[in-house]
Amino acid sequence: MHEMWCGADTSGEPVWHVLTPDKTSTLCGVEKEEESPRRDTTDRHCFTCMKSFQAVVASR
Repeated sequence: MHEMWCGADTSGEPVWHVLTPDKTSTLCGVEKEEESPRRDTTDRHCFTCMKSFQAVVASR
């Protein structure tokens, strides 16, 4: 099972990432840090994480 985590994109804006199963990093390679305090203000998702997640789901 994968979980979502709100971190930052390369510009520092909050985005939702998909965590790896061990929950230490994201599918796009970002290390999990403190969750963004602005997580309630965004509905943006990390494109790279979402693309990787779709590939994982499709391979099942």
